[in-house]
Amino acid sequence: MSSLEFDKIIDGKKIRQSFAGLKAKHSHPAFIQDIQAVETLVVQQMNVIGNELVSSVDHQYKRMLQEVMNMIFRVKIENGQYICPLIEGKLAQQLYLTPDLLDAHFIQPYIDQETMNIFKEKLDQAFSGKEQIFKHSYNAYHLFTMLSPVFEQGEVVEVVGSSIDITLLEKSQQQVEHLATHDAFTNLPNRRKLMHDLEQFFQSGEKPLSILLCDIDRLKNINDTLGQNAGDRVIFIIAQRLKKAIQQLGTVYRLEGDEFVIVLDGSYVSTFDAVDRVMKFIHQPFYLEGMERFITATIGISYFREPAEFAEDYINRASIAVHHGKEKGGNQVYEYNRKLSKNYHDIILLKSDIYKAFKYNEFSLSYQPKVDVKTNEVVGVEALLRWKHGKKGYISPSLFIPIAEEIGLIHDIGKWVLEAACRQFVEWQKRGANVLLMAVNVSVSELHQPHFIDDVQAILEKTGMDPNYLEMEITENSVMENTEDCIDTMNQLRDMGISLSIDDFGTGYARWDIYRNSRSIF
Repeated sequence: MSSLEFDKIIDGKKIRQSFAGLKAKHSHPAFIQDIQAVETLVVQQMNVIGNELVSSVDHQYKRMLQEVMNMIFRVKIENGQYICPLIEGKLAQQLYLTPDLLDAHFIQPYIDQETMNIFKEKLDQAFSGKEQIFKHSYNAYHLFTMLSPVFEQGEVVEVVGSSIDITLLEKSQQQVEHLATHDAFTNLPNRRKLMHDLEQFFQSGEKPLSILLCDIDRLKNINDTLGQNAGDRVIFIIAQRLKKAIQQLGTVYRLEGDEFVIVLDGSYVSTFDAVDRVMKFIHQPFYLEGMERFITATIGISYFREPAEFAEDYINRASIAVHHGKEKGGNQVYEYNRKLSKNYHDIILLKSDIYKAFKYNEFSLSYQPKVDVKTNEVVGVEALLRWKHGKKGYISPSLFIPIAEEIGLIHDIGKWVLEAACRQFVEWQKRGANVLLMAVNVSVSELHQPHFIDDVQAILEKTGMDPNYLEMEITENSVMENTEDCIDTMNQLRDMGISLSIDDFGTGYARWDIYRNSRSIF
């Protein structure tokens, strides 16, 4: 034990001062020699006692540290290298950083280079006198570490550190972050993650190639007829197919509802090659409610090479292209351009105008003759809806009818058309006209209305129309959307005496067995 260590543990200074006083009082050499011998003996005995005391304290100190849940360590500088003379705690044992595994207290060989680089930077700061608090990883653990410099006579002689295991906290935070940035149903990145990623691209200048906005066609009809669970099943199937189609070509996000966004990086494939892959995957048949089904989608494309003020502008452009494709019946692919933007703006204005048109009776019916090709005789007429806009003139039905369906006005318009057509037919009959049949078009959304049959029955009674002279033309897609419910509705119409026909036959995706099973209806 050194003189300094002896003085720290036992008051050796006072003992030496006492012996010095005795020697000062007596000048006889023999007596001084005896006093020195006694002093030496006392110091030796005290050293033995001190060593035993230090050993006992050190043992208890280490035993206490070994039971600490965290990791506690000391770091010194020796020959220009950091050494670790003390490392204790249960966390140290879990990390296999126990003293018996360390080679002469040198910890570097047992820590990976990345962690060592982090520690070296922090230790440099700690030995300059600054406390350090930081998070880092080691093996599979996430740690929170604090370094405190120990000063002696104004200089840092060592650094005392402690580390806490925060692995569970970090995993919980990662899970919360994942839930916040991913769709819970499909596990795809959500709109929040999309906007964050786009902003990152937008600010970094490393922009991807293009954005594809994929909108499932007529999913609402599946929800309305087969139920929400069936619609969710379709969304999940499409999500899986999009991931398989894209793979490493980009990232698939679920925007909301029936909309997905694909951000293509353009490294391996052109935009239209990717679109072709996506469409092929989507068009594959799948089974739903025990029957083989088909689904289509409309895709809008916007390119990052076109300048934009905000990242979200690219999504809005792709959305405009999708809207244009929906107007064309769906199952379409369109690239955004300025003309589409102008058309979209016009459509937004038309939505407001349609309400006014219905309120102020701007709609009218035209009647197109139906001719028997064998006899060349007129056998009936088809009622066609027309709209003469106050400023824009006649608006095409292919433009305003989808808008009316979108805003939910088609049901009121449909009832008005049926009542006006029936009233006109009865008027012709009273005048002696020889018209055999009045045909009226029925939209898919009307056919799926729960009170559709009641509404038809009420109009027939109100106008006095004989149902045997009424024909309803139903689009092929209407039959496809929900076979069982559609056939049930059509059977009720047929039982009322109303004849039915398929309009635009061959344009949908219905299977032949649907017509074979329901051939008695038409």
